[in-house]
Amino acid sequence: MDNKAKLLRRLVALFFVLVLLAGVSAAGLFSLQIINGKEYREQAANRLTSSSTVAASRGEIVDRYGRPLVTNESVYSLRIDYSYWDKENQNDTILSLVRLIRDAGSEEVDSLPITRAEPFEYIGEEKSQEREALADFAEEKKLDKNLTAPEMLKALREYYKVDDSLSDGNARIVVGVRYEMERSGFSSYNSFIIASDVSLDLISQVKERHGEFAGVNVETESVRKYETTYAAHILGRVGSIYKEDWEGEDGKVGYKEKEGYQMNDLVGKQGVEAAFEKYLHGVSGTRSIETDISGKVTDVIEGKKPQPGNNCILTIDLDLQKAAEDSLANTLPGVGSNAGAAVALDVNSGQVLAMASYPSIDLTRWNELYSTWEKDETNRPLINRATQGVYAPGSTYKILTAIAGLEEGVINASTTINCQHYYTRFSKSRTYKCMGWHGPSDVLRAIQKSCNVFFYETGHLLGGEKLEEWEHLFGFGEKTGIELGESAGSASGPKNRANMLENNPLLNPWQEPGGDVITTAIGQCDNAFTPLQLANYTAAIANGGTLYRPTLLRSVKTYDYTGTVKAEEPEVIREIAISQKTLDIVHKGMAEVTDDQGTAARTFANYPIKVAGKSGTAQVAGQGDNAVFIAYAPYDDPQIAVAVVGEQAGHGSDIAPIVRDILDAYFAGNSENMDTVDYENTLLK
Repeated sequence: MDNKAKLLRRLVALFFVLVLLAGVSAAGLFSLQIINGKEYREQAANRLTSSSTVAASRGEIVDRYGRPLVTNESVYSLRIDYSYWDKENQNDTILSLVRLIRDAGSEEVDSLPITRAEPFEYIGEEKSQEREALADFAEEKKLDKNLTAPEMLKALREYYKVDDSLSDGNARIVVGVRYEMERSGFSSYNSFIIASDVSLDLISQVKERHGEFAGVNVETESVRKYETTYAAHILGRVGSIYKEDWEGEDGKVGYKEKEGYQMNDLVGKQGVEAAFEKYLHGVSGTRSIETDISGKVTDVIEGKKPQPGNNCILTIDLDLQKAAEDSLANTLPGVGSNAGAAVALDVNSGQVLAMASYPSIDLTRWNELYSTWEKDETNRPLINRATQGVYAPGSTYKILTAIAGLEEGVINASTTINCQHYYTRFSKSRTYKCMGWHGPSDVLRAIQKSCNVFFYETGHLLGGEKLEEWEHLFGFGEKTGIELGESAGSASGPKNRANMLENNPLLNPWQEPGGDVITTAIGQCDNAFTPLQLANYTAAIANGGTLYRPTLLRSVKTYDYTGTVKAEEPEVIREIAISQKTLDIVHKGMAEVTDDQGTAARTFANYPIKVAGKSGTAQVAGQGDNAVFIAYAPYDDPQIAVAVVGEQAGHGSDIAPIVRDILDAYFAGNSENMDTVDYENTLLK
């Protein structure tokens, strides 16, 4: 009974506790809803909650040894919030704000391809990305896309209702920003960054004049920091997502369809920044911001954390890249050239060790100098000549002719052709000639002395179709598959000429026997190859016939380098069937090019490492000759293949020192000490 009594007392006590709690809860609810309800409702009504995106940092880009090329840094930016922006007076506000930005030594974001000062002119070529974007914009807004630059500026001035009292120069400021805003999709869902990496002084001035610049906020953002001025054409740059990028056009999937992207994200625009976008781009986070009716932030609620992008380890060696770029800049002007390119490949993998285009650009000064670079139609520094420039290979092509001739059986090691300076099989007028009088020459001597007559005859015996077949086996006339934009070039032959005639019926039909086939055999006619194609061709000769897909990506690591996302493996395009007997002949012939009797003797005769090479001089109608040089080393154990082109640089031997400088850097960097250098990151292996 005592136990039952105790239990009963406990149940009664529990009952009264529950009643008391219910009463307290009811009282609180009554106070909340009845007594203080009005106050709380007013507070809720006066609070605004908005969601914002927290951008994720992009992954870093480093060289093959872990040396940083592109990293991130936090900077202050001026961001315009659509909700508080004075849209009625925005033209006046923009003009005042830009003046403030410029006075503080910064620049507004402005991609309108019209010069910022009179006389107004279009910036860049008609087919440039920005020019085409403006044409599409004009068409969308029912403006005439064929207007001159001053006419287009006037049309945009009217479209954006810029006051007539403003000078053309001030109107250009307003129009440029308004155009950028519209392209960026400025709206209640998407703010607009008008200036990045601004000074504290500018920030202070903007805050002091907050009434004038309503909606202009100072925010911290992560921007790309270039740790080197080299490799600009490889690295590329990032930029805002424009409306056409977001929606997608020309059959491309827009960013809105891709997971993890927001309208105001930065994405790769050129180079490996664009090529490896899927690895470098992180996943944005979210944040909720609560403000009162005056716009004062009352609470910040962190949502999903941003996830940084992965890090890309490139195949290039920064030291080798420096050597290539510096040598181009130091050598080419001395031989009368203002442009050229150099490519170095790993013979046994296709990895790009260096890829240099001259003249180059400085990515750290993109906003400052872009318009100048775009207008420079003589030097065209924005072009990556290593992958987009196409050049006749000249005598470097003769190695292909020799291989084809030997493999097809039209010549052998003992075949001798007598060179008396002129080749008269098809013309007694002595149209076709050699640079020398080489006398009876076999294929070894013909390669060493670069005898035109020998290869004229070999080309005649082979025929255009066979030459064209071998061109394609070595990857000419087709893209290599590298991750950057590239040209396919042109592989000379009857099929290629037929295709050319479809686009230009005024061209002459293929001439064979005679003219076209024999000039093709010495690297002229319709032959037009990129320096990258020439380097890949050289590598295939060096390694015995394996044509690799060139690549710039060594591996992809997680943001903290602890995990491997992707490890790039060599990709074979094709195996070219070349007999060892043929390889021995051409390898020996290329080795003799750099001997004391060869065409590159003055550069390599006393070089400590045996180099195999071939020089080329390519004629260009109405201009000076282009110089070409290909090489691989060491001769008995090929590791690196190099191709160099100098526009209007004369003879191939004149640019051979560039190849030597690259080899110097390569073999110095690949000494036994390389494994212990301080900067090597073992996580990258």
